[in-house]
Amino acid sequence: MTDQGEGGGFSTRAIHAGDLPPGIAEQPVSPPVWLTADYLYEGLDHYAEVIGGRRPGYVYGRHGGPTHLALHRVLASLEGAEDAWSFASGMAALHAALAVLVRAGDHVVAQRTIYGGTWALLTTTFAAFGVETTFVEPEAEAVAAALRPSTRAVLLETVANPTFRVADVGGVAAVCADRRVALVVDNTVATPYLLRPLSLPARPAETLVVHSTTKYVGGHSDVIGGAVAGDAGPIERVRRAAIELGSTAGAFDAWLALRGAQTMALRLDRQCGTAAMVAAFLEGHPRVERVGYSGLASHPDHGRASALFDGPRYGAILSFDVRGGYEAASRACGVLRVVRVGSSFGGLHSEICHPATTSHRQMPPAERAAAGIGDGLLRLAVGGEDPADLLADLERALEGA
Repeated sequence: MTDQGEGGGFSTRAIHAGDLPPGIAEQPVSPPVWLTADYLYEGLDHYAEVIGGRRPGYVYGRHGGPTHLALHRVLASLEGAEDAWSFASGMAALHAALAVLVRAGDHVVAQRTIYGGTWALLTTTFAAFGVETTFVEPEAEAVAAALRPSTRAVLLETVANPTFRVADVGGVAAVCADRRVALVVDNTVATPYLLRPLSLPARPAETLVVHSTTKYVGGHSDVIGGAVAGDAGPIERVRRAAIELGSTAGAFDAWLALRGAQTMALRLDRQCGTAAMVAAFLEGHPRVERVGYSGLASHPDHGRASALFDGPRYGAILSFDVRGGYEAASRACGVLRVVRVGSSFGGLHSEICHPATTSHRQMPPAERAAAGIGDGLLRLAVGGEDPADLLADLERALEGA
């Protein structure tokens, strides 16, 4: 005979005995991860009031839960925003940010040198929806000249991937504010540790800051995620779009991003310092034609970056052109042992890639060339390894090129 004991049979107790953990007076040091997909209510009225927004509470995984709320508070605080929302990827975040701003027949101005996935999103998905995009240099004058009566949004990357030119974020924001055009800023590479676009003295009311939290927010190469931060009104529209599209981050992914955010400053201090040493080394190497890193005094955007960024940090990722084009770059990457060929950046492992054949493969050769992405260009994301080991590894690789 089955021993039901107090509370019903074996399966009933297995399912329900842990429903309501005993209350504790102590606050956990690490915010817990809430992995539940849905919630239970006192009755029909309770459920209707929560889902209708008339009573605080939680509804369903894609509506966000306590773990999401904690992450959103942190991201909003770091960006100086009123609110934020998290997504299953950086591309999902960018898609939602643009989707709440533009409709069929509208026009977008975007910078020419931009992540290949973003270029594809604008030229395929949004183009199919009847949204036209004009690509220009990320300068105030160029953006102003490209604006039309139908322009609804301007899209910038604070630091262009993969050339790492620094956009005229302040000047473009002022143009958008004057013309009442929304501004979307991908701040993934700079991070809020270096730059907070929402704190610019002149910006439009509809300014949305986008992140791939996969990168420096998460910081450990173990999560895919994205986020949008901004004023409460636009973020409410972004939140509704995320619920309707089903693109809200998973609870565990939100928790990983929340955990990573706590050490972002510590990681970036180390990584930015090492990146500056690597950039200086590469700039002086005879097998390197040019280095894309705004921390170098020779970089065309060094003055702008120094004025924009918070403190003497210029980011933890750079690019460099190897003499000899793709063949030489490929030979160099084959020699590397500490730095490895990889598809992302922002983690503690140093990774290198060839943008023309990977992250920007969607762009036609002529457009890649116009964006400054040559066949010998390599993108190097500096991790947390000892600087001496990275420099020795790069020295061996360049000699083998």
